[in-house]
Amino acid sequence: MDTIKFVIEDYIDAEAGFRCPVINIYINDHNLIDLVRQIETRGRVQEQEENARWPYIGFEKPNFRRFYDEMLGMKIYPRSVLLTCTCTYELCNCIMADIVFGADTVTWSDLKSPWLGGKTPSPWVDEDDAQELEWQPIDYSRLGPFSFDRAQYLAALEKMTQEWHLQNKDAGA
Repeated sequence: MDTIKFVIEDYIDAEAGFRCPVINIYINDHNLIDLVRQIETRGRVQEQEENARWPYIGFEKPNFRRFYDEMLGMKIYPRSVLLTCTCTYELCNCIMADIVFGADTVTWSDLKSPWLGGKTPSPWVDEDDAQELEWQPIDYSRLGPFSFDRAQYLAALEKMTQEWHLQNKDAGA
């Protein structure tokens, strides 16, 4: 069985000069962003510096309610959004998954970017242009599926919820 943690941490973009609290997801003690990076860079030339930021970010803390709903499978889109683009707009780019609640488990499957795993690298690039650019979709099949103990999953979500409430209470004091 896989394990999960939801952690409120600062996202820091030194280049743009800002920081904001986000909700990061850790699966088996590995940040989901790092797991995605391993998949997206496999077989591709790494052009960025080793410590360069990756184009994903956890949900911003002010979007807590949306994140909470997504983690419970109450989604806006056909699949649940796990990570967004660093611009925080999921239609720009994101990582999505199918979340299924069983009696004793919660399963995340088919994790991928709807754009980078598709026929074009972006919703703003049509298929003809993508072919001209020799676009090759990224294969996300090695990212999951992940199966969590339902009680552990819900406890991790509740722990993060309590932390969110505590931080908001402290911020308002």
